[in-house]
Amino acid sequence: MKLLTAIIALLPLFGLAAGQPSRYNHQGGSPKRHDSLFGSKRRHMPSQERAVVYVNQDGVEIPPPVGQQPPASSGGQAPPAAAPPPNAAVDAATAASPANVQAAAPATSQIQGASGGGWPQPGTGGNGITYSPYTSSGGCKTQDQVSDDIGDFAASYGTIRLYGVDCDQVEFVSKALGKNYNNKLLLGIFNLKDIAGQVQTMAQGLKGNWSRVDTVSVGNELVNNGGASVGQVVAALKEAKEALKSAGYTGNVVIVDTFNAVIANPQICDVSSYCAVNMHPFFDPNTSADQAGAFMTTQLARIKSVLKDKSQRIVVTETGWPWKGSSNGRAVPGVSQQEAALTAIKGAFASSPTNVFLFTAFNDLWKKSEKSTFYAEQFWGMGQRNSRAG
Repeated sequence: MKLLTAIIALLPLFGLAAGQPSRYNHQGGSPKRHDSLFGSKRRHMPSQERAVVYVNQDGVEIPPPVGQQPPASSGGQAPPAAAPPPNAAVDAATAASPANVQAAAPATSQIQGASGGGWPQPGTGGNGITYSPYTSSGGCKTQDQVSDDIGDFAASYGTIRLYGVDCDQVEFVSKALGKNYNNKLLLGIFNLKDIAGQVQTMAQGLKGNWSRVDTVSVGNELVNNGGASVGQVVAALKEAKEALKSAGYTGNVVIVDTFNAVIANPQICDVSSYCAVNMHPFFDPNTSADQAGAFMTTQLARIKSVLKDKSQRIVVTETGWPWKGSSNGRAVPGVSQQEAALTAIKGAFASSPTNVFLFTAFNDLWKKSEKSTFYAEQFWGMGQRNSRAG
């Protein structure tokens, strides 16, 4: 029997930027908006050291990364971090910011995915879902709060998309899923700085076991919002692949950007394991809620036409419809409109439900309400739902 190789490691205090993108896809002349909502988040420091056994995505034990050194102790200095996101608590008296509404369970039906990988509960089939571990005031959720969230939606969806490694989210979500759910994960390297450090944080959060990870994304709408050039994200993808391989992961690695950025720069997809795009019909003023699926079908055909490999898989890593906010031409927010849009979107992906991720599990009350996003930024939660954890 092989001798297990272990590394005693203390989770590092990384000042990594994380969060989600601007909702703009910039089609139809929509103004460009750089993502200013998201800054660096706190990380919870563990109270004691932990042993990490590195395992690849197939569950096979492997040696630790070459040259791996234990991270700095809690007494070390953390890298400089950007300011945290603004407190986005909702003022119900402010007309420009729609009220905090607690809704019933989401309208999406429970997907009974096939069990597998040793996890007995549903969660492998059906649409993916995005999730962010932040409280309504912008703080980090605790393990218990994340576990409550996961318990509220995991069984209804397939792969869960996370955007970064801050707030111990990889560890907390992985623990929350445990043996109760068999959902896979789409993890995110949000910041192109310190890619190796973010990969290390992932590996430690997973305790070296990558078997639950379906994909790792690099960046999020960076070309679209001017945060990085095509050359920079392509170079970051290569760096990420090398770091991930050293950490025991050899699965899918993709660059995520908007569909318009990909159509203009198809090499973003050419170098990725599959083509990963964010696509929000709401930001096209000529698309009504019931036409959201048709809009996406048209854009998918446009993407396919520019790809080097015409048979490459295309996955929409974000899409949805707000249930509250201001109108954008024919795109009108609303409860019935959200339901109509989600029905249309699911219909467009009926033959390949795992190729679309719905945005998002809960309302993001920590975000900033802005005219540029039609005062809808906080209200994309499935079924209008707020997190019970706050």
